[in-house]
Amino acid sequence: MNVPKRLVTYRLLDFGDGRKLEQVGPYRLDRPSPAAEGTRRSSPEAWTAWTHRFDESNRNWIHRENWATDVMMEASGFVMPLSLTPFGHLGVFPEQMANWRWLQEVAVPPEGSLGLNLFAYTGASTMAMVASGTSVAHVDAAKPNVSAARFAAEANGWADRPIRYLVDDAVSFTRRESRRGKTYRTIVLDPPSYGHGPKSKSAPSSTWRLQRDLWPLLESCLSLLPDEGYRVVVTGHSPSVDQDDVASWFEAQNRSRSHGARAEGTIERGRLTIPDAHGRSLDAGFFARWWNDSSRILDT
Repeated sequence: MNVPKRLVTYRLLDFGDGRKLEQVGPYRLDRPSPAAEGTRRSSPEAWTAWTHRFDESNRNWIHRENWATDVMMEASGFVMPLSLTPFGHLGVFPEQMANWRWLQEVAVPPEGSLGLNLFAYTGASTMAMVASGTSVAHVDAAKPNVSAARFAAEANGWADRPIRYLVDDAVSFTRRESRRGKTYRTIVLDPPSYGHGPKSKSAPSSTWRLQRDLWPLLESCLSLLPDEGYRVVVTGHSPSVDQDDVASWFEAQNRSRSHGARAEGTIERGRLTIPDAHGRSLDAGFFARWWNDSSRILDT
């Protein structure tokens, strides 16, 4: 499928007063940003030139120009389709760019190795793994997100690449894969702070809460990793769980001998940020990475 492309780059121009101003190709977007609360705008005059503004009170976009349907953001070795969603999003999170590069550059497993993208949204991390030769299981509970990921693969000319598109719950999927004895060398998770999830012993209600439900999910993910040559990336936005909490969990696994002979992994933690045109950085959530780099691993 030959998907038309209007390639654009992304820039954060300014932020403050609970909003952010972004330049996406010819378009200037004014939309909400909770991380920008309590901060003053550096260049108030720049905000008057917006072309698309998301109105929180009415939950809709206000347009001064038409938005082209073939807009694609140049990412890290791939492109991602952009759209103005009913939630005030773009269909991709530019703050994840550092993780996309990391997935293509750090401890890259042998070509054809399996990767798992949970809460996978429209698939940017899936594309990053595919770009480095990984076969990916793309899992998201929302069918439109999975359809968007399929379109992203087509936009990159990767319709025939080994990607499994799965409309499924992350917790249920990982447990089934564990029972099947599957192994994934790369696992990426970007779980919400709050959402809907299945009823289970570890999550007795149908509501997902990150501070309660992340840890049993990580245990399920742990059972899917090989003893060496593995990578795990966790990102999120939450006042109750941050990079130190997740890194501490990784550290506990390094010390534990209850999971067999797994080789100790390297741990990295921090905040995802986006620099603006004035030298400031907008916080965009946490990341924690855990990986074991073995140059002698064999594909499983």
